[in-house]
Amino acid sequence: MKKLFREHKLILVVFVTALFLRICMIFVGYHGDLNNNISWGLLSLERGLRGFYESGNWPFSAPNQPPLTILLFYAISYLWKIITDLVWFLNNNIGIFPSPFVWFWGKWGMIILIKLPSLLADLGIGWVIYRFLKDGLLEKSHNKKSVMLLTILWLFNPISWYNSSVWGQTDPIVNLLGLAAIFSLLNKKLTKFGVLFTLSLLFKGSLAIFVPFLFLVALLQKYSLKVWLNTFIYASFTVVLVSLWFHPGIDLFSWLFNLYSTRFIPGEIGYLTANAFNFWWLINPGKYLDSNVFMRVPYRIWGVLIFVVSTILVSYKSFRNTTNANIVFSLAITAISAFLFMTRIHERYMYPFFPVATILLLYYPKLIYIYAILSATFLLNMFNLFWIPELPLIRSLLETEFVPKVLSVVNLLAFVGLLWYFLSKTNITRKLLKKN
Repeated sequence: MKKLFREHKLILVVFVTALFLRICMIFVGYHGDLNNNISWGLLSLERGLRGFYESGNWPFSAPNQPPLTILLFYAISYLWKIITDLVWFLNNNIGIFPSPFVWFWGKWGMIILIKLPSLLADLGIGWVIYRFLKDGLLEKSHNKKSVMLLTILWLFNPISWYNSSVWGQTDPIVNLLGLAAIFSLLNKKLTKFGVLFTLSLLFKGSLAIFVPFLFLVALLQKYSLKVWLNTFIYASFTVVLVSLWFHPGIDLFSWLFNLYSTRFIPGEIGYLTANAFNFWWLINPGKYLDSNVFMRVPYRIWGVLIFVVSTILVSYKSFRNTTNANIVFSLAITAISAFLFMTRIHERYMYPFFPVATILLLYYPKLIYIYAILSATFLLNMFNLFWIPELPLIRSLLETEFVPKVLSVVNLLAFVGLLWYFLSKTNITRKLLKKN
């Protein structure tokens, strides 16, 4: 035991420090999004899960998150109720119980619990990154120092703890499940990948952008029909196990498909951009519907087309030389491409780029400059409209018309640099230049 502790002392200290930082950051701010999360949890506990999505009278907005998210909020509300009852019982029956804790728990208890899963998922992503690099999945010799530095980079990058601990968003949970699934796929464990990625989609559909590419990766790994069938069965069972609580009917799959296609994927905001500093911010950052047309084609379709073309391009390059490093690189470009060119994108949707990009730095350390630039623009984008903590100078700059456009251009230039670097690893770029 002592030997094990000595061998892992540094990584333990790093993770404990990262945990302490995030716990402190819980109390920095309260985002209005938490109102929805808390109300959905309390109402699911009050009304029950069956028929939850079909009920009405929502104090803030109707639930627009998939079943696994609601199950998490349900569990949090249930735990909060138990702890609250226990706190009051101890306060009323044990004289030495510190009464100020009743006040503290009444004010902060639910906020702590609602942020805690994302906070822990942050650390989970750090652990997957550590294992990913330590196990040498990028076909590159590594040293412990590089692995540790990149793990620290993720754990202490402000974009991670600001999203989870200050804002309280659930992006870390989605990406933890997705990254663990990718880790499993590159280890050629298709069934485990299928279950984990299904859980990610059942929590939130933001990583659906990876589905076509990862499906092609799985095909190239040439699994037997038996393995494919097992994966399908386990993934389907996962869907049933999570969703049956809400709709215990024989039409479960069609009910779920309808929810995703009409409520979860379209979202509530049909604008070109939902506070994302991307390509569409340069076109119109206001409340401009993506159903408007350009050359007789809706902007929403234009966004999908640009994203699909970029995905095909990186897939072509990646599958000409299929290495794990190229696969991870392709996922990073896919993530940033979706953020920049899809419509209805929120500021938080750059998040999937960073876990895979952190891993990629082991293989391509020169990308640290693009990584740092995108970290800065992403952090500023999340700060925009949230305005926590109070930073008057930065706020005044972001409230101008000029600065957000500059940041959008910077994001686009970073994408071009990333794509160029990716293509330059083969002769594709030279061939394209010769044709022109």
